Formats: sequence, structure tokens, C-alpha cells
Amino acid sequence: MRVLHLIKSEGVYGAERILLYLALEQQRAGEAPYLGSIGAPGCAAPAIEALARAWQLPVLPLRVPRLPTPGAVRTLLAAAREVGADVLHSHGFKSNVLLGPLARDRRPPMLSTLHGWTAGAAWSRLALYEALDRWALRRIESVAVVTRAMLELPAVRALPAQRVRVIENGVPEPGQRAQLAQLTHAPLPESLLARMRERPTLLAIGRLSVEKGFDELIAAFAAARSAGPHQLLIVGEGPEEARLRQRVSALGLTEDVHLTGYVEGADRLLTHAAGLVMSSRTEGMPVVLLEAMQAGIPVIATAVGAIPQLLEQGRGGELVASGDRAALSEALRRLIGGAGSAPAGADLRARFSSARMAREYLDAYRAIT
Repeated sequence: MRVLHLIKSEGVYGAERILLYLALEQQRAGEAPYLGSIGAPGCAAPAIEALARAWQLPVLPLRVPRLPTPGAVRTLLAAAREVGADVLHSHGFKSNVLLGPLARDRRPPMLSTLHGWTAGAAWSRLALYEALDRWALRRIESVAVVTRAMLELPAVRALPAQRVRVIENGVPEPGQRAQLAQLTHAPLPESLLARMRERPTLLAIGRLSVEKGFDELIAAFAAARSAGPHQLLIVGEGPEEARLRQRVSALGLTEDVHLTGYVEGADRLLTHAAGLVMSSRTEGMPVVLLEAMQAGIPVIATAVGAIPQLLEQGRGGELVASGDRAALSEALRRLIGGAGSAPAGADLRARFSSARMAREYLDAYRAIT
């Protein structure tokens, strides 16, 4: 089956990584996926295009005006004809809004994955885009949501139930991700690997921003570090970096807590770690959590967003309430002391594999073609 994936990308984040993982699995299974990368005329090529090419996925750069126009619609439909697409797979509001209203006249049929909405202020530009997206979803043949909890969103509940299905995200096995990393990433810094070999290491990976709760994690680790020889590495960059470094120093943790800055292909560190810790105040469906589960390492995470569903209410890792520093510290103490919860089992890891995800999307495509 020929599938044209459509996305307007401004960076390689969770939705982009899931799209690429899905396309790779489809290619391995003998399908023919294409990346239709939407951008404005004259803009720099989005990063997803270079990554897709490095992974040997065919790319169609689609340059269309920023505002919806008939010409933009024609460009997308021409791309579908060019590759002989059997189905369009939309991964965002841009292609939803451009092609959704044409359901009665458009061929091929279309499936849209709802990766999540992130609007803040009610009158923001992003909120307007999401309102248009909700309108467009009502006119698309099939809609996939990535967690069961999203079925309760008002915009999803307004859709006919037979047109909505849950297809949870999935990631490749660690060996496959390592092979992909060799195509696109420089080797991991030897100094960082040497540090991780010196003593057991807990990892926290993410943007250094307030919603990630790294300030709470540092304080909780300070209370738990006496339970064993572990160290904590916080991998990422962001606006909270200076404040977090001050907190590490003030708590006397400079030998035990290290902020590494940005590390290219940071998920490769998971196989060297004693566990992953997520202290987020808010989350969607974090890809790094799926990658940690596939790596088979213990997980401690706050019960926000889709995390409780991913961890099956604690079967695949330890859940703590967001903002409960004492509970987070106690969970860290158990993990450091060797009494933490076991890593996700093989059945749970298989549930969140990219191969399973690709099979379920193929079923969804067949239902509308």
C-alpha cells in the first residue's frame, strides 16, 4: 500500500519521530511510505526532511502558502497523484484543514492522527488553528488518537464512534534505534559514557523548562541519595538551566547531580542507565518513556498526561503524584536501594513497539480504502 504522510514540521519532536518510526516499519513490511513535508515557499528545509533522507525514506518537499488557498490544496493532491497514494495520512492541522473539507470529492481517502493539542491562551493564534482542526476532523474519513484517554476530549467525542480508533504510539527496539543513530548522529561523548561507567546512573531527559519539574527532582534526589551510590544526569537545555545549576550547588549535589546540556541522540544513553526518572508537571505521551520501556530499564514517573496509561497504572513502572516531593524521594530511595519496581515486561514492551503500531495503522487504512 502506498501511503503519503503529510506534516508541517518545525522541528523533530514527538510527532515527527513517531511518523518516521511508522514509515520505517511500513517500508520494512513491504509498503511504500512517502513523507510529504509541508513548508512555506522559500523557507529552509525542515529538519525532518534531512532525517528522513538519512533513514532512506522518500521525501516530497511541498511548499505552499501559509494561508489555506486552492493552490495549496492542488499541490497536496498533485503529490498524492505523483506517488500513486492509496491513502493520505495527516499528522497535523495544516493538512487536516486543507484536505479535510474535500472528503466527498477527494481521492484517495484520508486518516488523521491526533497527536495532541497544546494551545494555552483562549485567543491565541494556536487556539484558532486548533479550532479549525476540530472543524476539519469532522470531515475526515478516519481519526486515530494515540491514547485511550483522548477519547474523552470533547472534540473527539463529537465524532462518530465508528470513525475513531485508538492506535498507541510505538518505538523500535533499542538495536534498531542504535542502527538509525549511526546513520544520523555523532558518537555519544566518551566523557559522558565514562562518567556513567563509574557509578550507577539515573537519567532525566527533557527540555529544561518549568513543566518538566526538574527542580522537584533535584530536591527529591537530595533526600534519597544516601540510599546508594547512584548519580543523576539531567540531559537537555532550556531556560531553567541557570536556576537548576544554582539549586544543585545550594543543595551540595555537585558531585552527584550533573546537567549535561543537549546531547544529540540522547535516547542512546538509556541502555547505559540504571533507570529513567520523569518528574513532569504536565505531559502528553512522552516518546522517551516508550524508549525507556523498550530498553528494559526501571522507570519512575509522575502520573500526568498519558503516563498512567502507558505504565498500566504502575505495572510497567512506578507512578507518583506530580508535586509530591516526598513520594518521589521515596520512590528514588527504593530504586537506588534495589527495591524499586521491575522494568516493563516483554508483553508491555511489545505493546508499544513500532511494528505493532504499523500493523494497526495498516488495518485502519484498509478500513477506508
